[in-house]
This record gives sequence, C-alpha cells and structure tokens, in this order.
Amino acid sequence: MPRRLLLLGGSVLCAWLAVRALPTAPTSAITESISRSAPDPRPRGHVRLAGEWRELVALCEKGGDAESLKRRLAETKERWLLEEPEVLAGVIGQLLRQGDDAATGIPFETGPGGALRGWPTLRVFLLDMLAVTDPDLAGGIAREVLAGTGSAEEFAVALKPLLLGGPWQAPAAELEGHFSRLLGNPAWQDKVGLAEALDLSRNAALPGTTAALARWVDRAPPAAEAGIMALHETAAAHPKLALELIASDGTLFNAQPGLRASLLARATISDPEQAAGIEHYLRNPAIPVSEKQQFLALFPLRSASTGFRLYGSPPSPFDGAAVRADDRAALDAAGRWKTDPAMAELGTALQSLEQRLQGWVRQGGD
Repeated sequence: MPRRLLLLGGSVLCAWLAVRALPTAPTSAITESISRSAPDPRPRGHVRLAGEWRELVALCEKGGDAESLKRRLAETKERWLLEEPEVLAGVIGQLLRQGDDAATGIPFETGPGGALRGWPTLRVFLLDMLAVTDPDLAGGIAREVLAGTGSAEEFAVALKPLLLGGPWQAPAAELEGHFSRLLGNPAWQDKVGLAEALDLSRNAALPGTTAALARWVDRAPPAAEAGIMALHETAAAHPKLALELIASDGTLFNAQPGLRASLLARATISDPEQAAGIEHYLRNPAIPVSEKQQFLALFPLRSASTGFRLYGSPPSPFDGAAVRADDRAALDAAGRWKTDPAMAELGTALQSLEQRLQGWVRQGGD
C-alpha cells in the first residue's frame, strides 16, 4: 500500500546475498541435472527457465540500473506466464531450494490483483510468480518458504498461495499461526513486507487474525500507523469482528481510547447484534465520557481507503442503499439514546449526532 510504504524508508543495495531459507543444493545442481536428462519437452522448458534465472542473477550482480532491471523482470514475468503452470512451479521450487538470492535495488511495490510490480530481491520475484502457478504445487512450496525464511518480504509474498480461496485456502488455524509469527518477529517490525502483509487481517476475516492485529497495534509497534490503517480496513469490511473483539477484552486500547472509539464507530447499527453492542458500550460506566463523546462525533464512520493490496481485492466502496438504510437506523437509535437515563451525560453529543443524521437522511431522499 503506498501509504504504508511511507513508514518504511531505506534503500536496497544490489548485492549477492547468501540467503539460505530452504535446504540448499549446489548452485549448478539444477542445470547439471537438466543437462543429463533424456530429451523431452519438459526438461527443455526447465533448461530455458533456469538459463533466464542465471541471466537475471548476473545482471543484478553487475550492479546495473534498477529501472532497467525492473523492465527486464516485468518482461520475464510476461514470458513465464506463458509456461505450463506445473513446469513453472517445479522450476521455481528448485530455484528456491537452491537458496541463492540477489538484491535488485527495486522497491517493493504491489500492483493490480495483488501481483507485484516491484521486487526487492530475485527470490521475492520467484515467490510472486509462484502465486500464479499450479495451485497444489504452489501451496506446498510456499509452506516450505514460510517455515524457513528470514525475510519479511518473502514471508508476505509466500502467504499469497494460501489465500487463493476454494480448496486451496489454508485452514483458519494455519493462517492465524502464520500471521502471529509475522507480527511477533522482532527483526521484521519496520519492514515493508510486514506492512504489506497486515492486510491479511481484512482478507482472511478471521477472529484470530483480527485479534492478533489489534493486540499488536495496542503495543504501539514501529509500524503502528500501518497497523491502525489495516485494523480500520478490517473493521470497515467486517465491523462485527472488531465489535466482538473489543467487547470481549475490556483492557484492549485502554491507552488508545480514541482508536477504540473510532473502530466501534464503524459498527453497522442496522444489525441488531451490533446495535446491542454499541448500546452496551454507551451505557458502560467504565468507559470515559470523553471517549463516548469521540464515538458519537464519528458515528457512523464510513471513511474509506483505496490502492492496490497484496492479498485479494482493494477495499470495496460502500453500498449507497446500505448506507441510507443504516443512516435511518442510526437516527432511530440516536432518538432512543436521548431518552435513556444512563446516557444523560451525553445529551449534547447525542443532540449533535441527531441533527447530523437528520441532514444525511434528508440528503438521501427520505
């Protein structure tokens, strides 16, 4: 996400890296093995792809222009997309198991459909390609990388094959475990890969990933701003998840009451369960009056963000009909709250809310 990348500075030097994320084999093992193979269309494809890989490594090793290398990688990606998915996945798996890598000097950048258009290392390039290969092979190879990589960027991109949906979607417990490991790695706290991978919470829509992100943000990590944005995007797409989490943990965001108020302000008040949760929050004497006033000043909160995401589609626009229906429900709720003795101290804030909602309802044509 562009806004997340603002948090994470630094440049990447083009250098030969000795990264050994998976069990290693001699650098020339794949080529020697291919050369000894019997004639067959598949080995020829393997030889061609392995040769292109060596050319890319050599270009980076020479320390060439990053923009030229970026164009070369984009062209390579287009050609490789024409390969048989099973062949491409097999070659990528072998290259990743070799363990060699080269930095490119290209900033990490996400493009349409979650595909990358900026690859900081050649292994990240391979993992980006892996997500569009044979789904069964890709999932297995991705899990190997996730188990051993020391790179936040590799970890983030390796998660993509596990989020394909359908029969290839990883189980909830597995995704929650990977996400917790990502957030808990001290060496990754200021990395671009971590910031981009925070969107897994919105995409997976799981109680465990939402809770992990919220508690990580509550600890005020170096990438807290990116975490807050990801948490708001999760709450905007799945308000019930955020509401239930905050209701179940009375200590969450005690040090950040404004954040708690703004997350709860995303509740869909036309949903009876969420409406009950918000009324409980407003009546709760343990919640400071100032926080409740912040909530009422924001509610209902429908700010949105745009931009490409590493996983799935960008956040969806709000549906006009649903917004109008929720405005009417919020107006009805504000009228009830004004007469509730437990909310008497919020009278001025409730009156302002009611007036604002009346205007919105009129603008909506009701």
